Amino acid sequence: MRYLRAFLEAVPAVLLLAMALLTSVSAATRYLINTPIPDEYEISRMLLSIVICWGMAAAFYYNDHIRLDVFWGRASPAAKMILSRIGTLLSLIIIGTYSVALWLKVLDTMRSGLLTIDLGLSVWGFQFAAWLGTLASAAVLLTQTIWPPRHFIEEQPIDQAL
Repeated sequence: MRYLRAFLEAVPAVLLLAMALLTSVSAATRYLINTPIPDEYEISRMLLSIVICWGMAAAFYYNDHIRLDVFWGRASPAAKMILSRIGTLLSLIIIGTYSVALWLKVLDTMRSGLLTIDLGLSVWGFQFAAWLGTLASAAVLLTQTIWPPRHFIEEQPIDQAL
């Protein structure tokens, strides 16, 4: 489990660092030698989609996504378990559908042979990496649907003084 957590954190972090470096170096070369890095914008854009998809997997792993705290804070532990399972199941359905749609897009892009303009990089490889992130999200959600993490539900109640 520790390796999975490290992997889910490392993939988006490394790709976000690569995006930042690519953008910074391109801005510097544009200023210093009046020549940007070829396809910098396209590569950064595609890296961002990969970061978002793998970041969703990490957020689902930590159960660190948006909840409606008005109901959650006042619910009993049993109600929290039911709400958590319903939310996880709905998220699994949505992410599963998105994963299938993205896989079809990957296949379509692979068949069409779409390339970036300057460097001629295959776009489907970037889309495939993003699809792997949605697949990781679906796997995490499936695991949490079957075996919900109890330690996320048994948290401190919200302050009633507000």
